[in-house]
Amino acid sequence: MSQAGLRLDASDFRALGTAMYNLPTELKAKAFRSAVNHTGKKARTQVARLAAKYSGLPYRFTRGATQMRLSGDDVEIKLRSKWISLAQLSARQTRKGVSVRGRGSYAGAFIAASMLSSGSAVLIRKGSARLPVRELYAANPAHAMGADRHGEFERLAQSIIDRDFAARLLHEVDRRLARVAAR
Repeated sequence: MSQAGLRLDASDFRALGTAMYNLPTELKAKAFRSAVNHTGKKARTQVARLAAKYSGLPYRFTRGATQMRLSGDDVEIKLRSKWISLAQLSARQTRKGVSVRGRGSYAGAFIAASMLSSGSAVLIRKGSARLPVRELYAANPAHAMGADRHGEFERLAQSIIDRDFAARLLHEVDRRLARVAAR
């Protein structure tokens, strides 16, 4: 029974480093930028998924609110969002109030169908009088990142970039070299 194995030594890495050094500067810069962009987008997706998990909201609310910005060779991921209205979470009117799947029931609440701002809203009265009323909201996904006391979001993004960047950089260089060779 034969075993297939992979054997690497330091000379392989030195040869790869020399080959990368000898590439044209423009090709290296474009490949580097593409690799940073690709791995940054992967990290943004996973950070948005973790924020959705922490806030208890569907991923669709954190996906659009998560932004990535490249500055030099740094990747900055921000989550900017407003409070999510309970009406956006498929609230339904019951006899006792309003029920929202995954959030529970809100006794005495009601759904106002034609609010000017968002189309519909879940409202509750303050006291026994008809007015004033206030709107009920679910979580704000940005608070999940802001309350990250242990640096879990940053560690997650950093681990994804550390794990995937080198392979993606080699892929981008190979892709660009193949494009140049085809000309």
